[in-house]
Amino acid sequence: MTRARPRAAARTVACRGFTLIEVLVALAVAALGLGAVLGVVTNSARNASYLRDKTLAGWIALNRITETRLGTIMPAVERTSGELDYAGQHWKWSQTVTQTDVPGMRRVDVQVRYATDPEDSSLASVTGFVGRTQIAAPQSATSWDGDIGGTPGGAAAGLPAPGLGPLQPAPALAPTSPSPSPSPSPSIPPAPTEPQE
Repeated sequence: MTRARPRAAARTVACRGFTLIEVLVALAVAALGLGAVLGVVTNSARNASYLRDKTLAGWIALNRITETRLGTIMPAVERTSGELDYAGQHWKWSQTVTQTDVPGMRRVDVQVRYATDPEDSSLASVTGFVGRTQIAAPQSATSWDGDIGGTPGGAAAGLPAPGLGPLQPAPALAPTSPSPSPSPSPSIPPAPTEPQE
Protein backbone atom coordinates (compact mmCIF):
# COMPACT_ATOMS: atom_id res chain seq x y z
CA MET A 1 0.00 0.00 0.00
CA THR A 2 1.18 3.32 -0.86
CA ARG A 3 0.96 6.08 1.44
CA ALA A 4 -0.90 9.26 0.37
CA ARG A 5 0.80 12.52 0.80
CA PRO A 6 -1.07 15.15 2.79
CA ARG A 7 -2.61 17.89 0.73
CA ALA A 8 -0.96 20.75 2.56
CA ALA A 9 2.45 19.32 1.98
CA ALA A 10 1.72 18.67 -1.67
CA ARG A 11 1.14 22.31 -2.38
CA THR A 12 4.06 24.60 -2.08
CA VAL A 13 2.82 28.01 -1.29
CA ALA A 14 4.84 30.89 -2.61
CA CYS A 15 3.54 33.52 -0.14
CA ARG A 16 6.05 36.18 0.43
CA GLY A 17 5.64 39.32 2.66
CA PHE A 18 7.29 42.73 2.56
CA THR A 19 10.86 42.95 3.64
CA LEU A 20 11.93 45.26 6.40
CA ILE A 21 13.62 47.62 3.93
CA GLU A 22 10.43 47.96 1.86
CA VAL A 23 8.40 48.80 4.97
CA LEU A 24 10.94 51.42 6.07
CA VAL A 25 10.99 53.06 2.63
CA ALA A 26 7.16 53.19 2.59
CA LEU A 27 7.12 54.78 6.06
CA ALA A 28 9.74 57.35 5.01
CA VAL A 29 7.69 58.36 1.95
CA ALA A 30 4.51 58.62 4.07
CA ALA A 31 6.35 60.72 6.68
CA LEU A 32 7.59 63.14 4.02
CA GLY A 33 4.08 63.49 2.59
CA LEU A 34 2.51 64.04 6.00
CA GLY A 35 5.21 66.55 6.89
CA ALA A 36 4.41 68.56 3.76
CA VAL A 37 0.67 68.47 4.53
CA LEU A 38 1.32 69.55 8.12
CA GLY A 39 3.48 72.45 6.86
CA VAL A 40 0.70 73.64 4.53
CA VAL A 41 -1.91 73.46 7.31
CA THR A 42 0.35 75.34 9.75
CA ASN A 43 1.14 78.02 7.17
CA SER A 44 -2.56 78.42 6.37
CA ALA A 45 -3.43 78.85 10.07
CA ARG A 46 -0.62 81.39 10.48
CA ASN A 47 -1.86 83.38 7.46
CA ALA A 48 -5.44 83.35 8.76
CA SER A 49 -4.27 84.68 12.13
CA TYR A 50 -2.18 87.40 10.46
CA LEU A 51 -5.06 88.49 8.22
CA ARG A 52 -7.44 88.62 11.20
CA ASP A 53 -5.01 90.83 13.13
CA LYS A 54 -4.40 93.03 10.07
CA THR A 55 -8.16 93.51 9.71
CA LEU A 56 -8.50 94.42 13.40
CA ALA A 57 -5.61 96.90 13.09
CA GLY A 58 -7.32 98.49 10.07
CA TRP A 59 -10.54 98.86 12.06
CA ILE A 60 -8.63 100.56 14.89
CA ALA A 61 -7.07 103.00 12.41
CA LEU A 62 -10.44 103.76 10.80
CA ASN A 63 -11.93 104.34 14.28
CA ARG A 64 -9.17 106.87 15.06
CA ILE A 65 -9.85 108.76 11.81
CA THR A 66 -13.60 108.72 12.51
CA GLU A 67 -13.05 110.08 16.04
CA THR A 68 -10.90 112.87 14.57
CA ARG A 69 -13.59 113.71 12.00
CA LEU A 70 -16.29 113.79 14.68
CA GLY A 71 -14.33 116.24 16.81
CA THR A 72 -15.61 119.78 17.25
CA ILE A 73 -12.31 121.47 16.39
CA MET A 74 -9.76 120.97 13.62
CA PRO A 75 -7.00 118.60 14.71
CA ALA A 76 -3.65 120.21 15.37
CA VAL A 77 -0.77 119.55 13.00
CA GLU A 78 1.16 117.14 15.18
CA ARG A 79 1.97 113.51 15.90
CA THR A 80 0.06 111.76 18.68
CA SER A 81 0.03 108.18 19.92
CA GLY A 82 -1.87 105.98 22.29
CA GLU A 83 -2.66 102.46 23.42
CA LEU A 84 -5.86 100.45 23.64
CA ASP A 85 -7.17 96.96 24.24
CA TYR A 86 -9.24 95.66 21.34
CA ALA A 87 -10.46 92.13 20.57
CA GLY A 88 -8.51 90.64 23.44
CA GLN A 89 -5.15 92.14 22.39
CA HIS A 90 -3.11 95.19 23.36
CA TRP A 91 -2.43 97.63 20.49
CA LYS A 92 -0.49 100.86 19.96
CA TRP A 93 -1.40 103.51 17.41
CA SER A 94 0.26 106.67 16.15
CA GLN A 95 -1.53 109.46 14.32
CA THR A 96 0.15 112.13 12.20
CA VAL A 97 -1.84 115.20 11.11
CA THR A 98 -0.35 117.31 8.31
CA GLN A 99 -1.59 120.41 6.52
CA THR A 100 -2.46 119.92 2.84
CA ASP A 101 -2.17 122.45 0.01
CA VAL A 102 -5.95 122.97 0.26
CA PRO A 103 -6.80 125.56 2.92
CA GLY A 104 -9.06 124.16 5.63
CA MET A 105 -8.17 120.53 4.91
CA ARG A 106 -5.75 118.31 6.82
CA ARG A 107 -4.40 114.84 6.14
CA VAL A 108 -4.58 112.23 8.91
CA ASP A 109 -2.29 109.18 8.78
CA VAL A 110 -2.80 106.44 11.36
CA GLN A 111 -0.48 103.46 11.90
CA VAL A 112 -1.43 100.57 14.19
CA ARG A 113 0.85 97.84 15.55
CA TYR A 114 1.00 95.22 18.25
CA ALA A 115 2.02 96.67 21.60
CA THR A 116 5.08 94.41 21.63
CA ASP A 117 6.30 95.37 18.12
CA PRO A 118 9.03 97.98 17.55
CA GLU A 119 8.02 101.63 17.12
CA ASP A 120 8.85 101.79 13.39
CA SER A 121 6.67 98.80 12.41
CA SER A 122 2.98 98.87 11.56
CA LEU A 123 0.41 96.20 10.90
CA ALA A 124 -2.04 98.60 9.22
CA SER A 125 -1.76 102.13 7.90
CA VAL A 126 -4.82 104.20 6.95
CA THR A 127 -5.04 107.73 5.55
CA GLY A 128 -8.02 110.07 5.78
CA PHE A 129 -8.79 113.75 5.40
CA VAL A 130 -10.53 116.22 7.70
CA GLY A 131 -12.01 119.44 6.35
CA ARG A 132 -13.10 122.59 8.08
CA THR A 133 -16.63 122.18 6.70
CA GLN A 134 -16.90 118.81 8.41
CA ILE A 135 -15.91 120.31 11.73
CA ALA A 136 -17.93 123.56 11.46
CA ALA A 137 -21.19 122.17 10.07
CA PRO A 138 -24.13 123.55 12.10
CA GLN A 139 -26.44 121.21 13.94
CA SER A 140 -29.59 120.36 12.01
CA ALA A 141 -32.96 121.31 13.49
CA THR A 142 -34.61 118.44 11.64
CA SER A 143 -35.20 115.33 13.66
CA TRP A 144 -34.88 112.02 11.86
CA ASP A 145 -38.51 111.05 12.51
CA GLY A 146 -39.80 113.97 10.41
CA ASP A 147 -41.03 116.20 13.25
CA ILE A 148 -40.40 119.92 12.87
CA GLY A 149 -42.15 122.07 15.37
CA GLY A 150 -43.60 119.11 17.23
CA THR A 151 -46.35 118.05 14.79
CA PRO A 152 -46.36 114.89 12.68
CA GLY A 153 -45.29 115.24 9.05
CA GLY A 154 -43.29 118.37 9.69
CA ALA A 155 -46.15 120.88 9.49
CA ALA A 156 -46.23 123.74 11.97
CA ALA A 157 -49.18 123.94 14.35
CA GLY A 158 -52.34 123.88 12.20
CA LEU A 159 -50.61 125.03 8.96
CA PRO A 160 -50.22 122.98 5.78
CA ALA A 161 -46.81 121.82 4.67
CA PRO A 162 -44.83 124.65 3.04
CA GLY A 163 -45.45 125.05 -0.70
CA LEU A 164 -48.37 122.65 -1.12
CA GLY A 165 -51.96 122.95 -0.05
CA PRO A 166 -54.02 119.88 0.73
CA LEU A 167 -55.45 119.61 -2.83
CA GLN A 168 -52.79 121.31 -4.95
CA PRO A 169 -50.76 119.19 -7.39
CA ALA A 170 -47.00 119.42 -7.29
CA PRO A 171 -45.54 122.17 -9.50
CA ALA A 172 -44.16 121.05 -12.88
CA LEU A 173 -40.42 121.27 -13.31
CA ALA A 174 -39.16 123.42 -16.16
CA PRO A 175 -36.42 121.89 -18.33
CA THR A 176 -33.02 123.34 -17.56
CA SER A 177 -31.49 122.75 -21.01
CA PRO A 178 -32.91 122.10 -24.49
CA SER A 179 -33.60 118.48 -25.25
CA PRO A 180 -30.89 116.94 -27.49
CA SER A 181 -33.39 114.75 -29.35
CA PRO A 182 -35.78 116.35 -31.87
CA SER A 183 -38.64 114.04 -30.86
CA PRO A 184 -41.26 115.68 -28.63
CA SER A 185 -41.57 114.37 -25.10
CA PRO A 186 -44.85 112.66 -24.17
CA SER A 187 -47.34 114.80 -22.33
CA ILE A 188 -48.08 113.86 -18.73
CA PRO A 189 -51.78 114.22 -17.89
CA PRO A 190 -52.61 116.32 -14.81
CA ALA A 191 -53.28 114.55 -11.55
CA PRO A 192 -56.99 114.06 -10.83
CA THR A 193 -58.39 116.24 -8.10
CA GLU A 194 -61.04 115.31 -5.62
CA PRO A 195 -64.41 117.08 -5.97
CA GLN A 196 -64.96 119.77 -3.37
CA GLU A 197 -68.15 119.71 -1.35
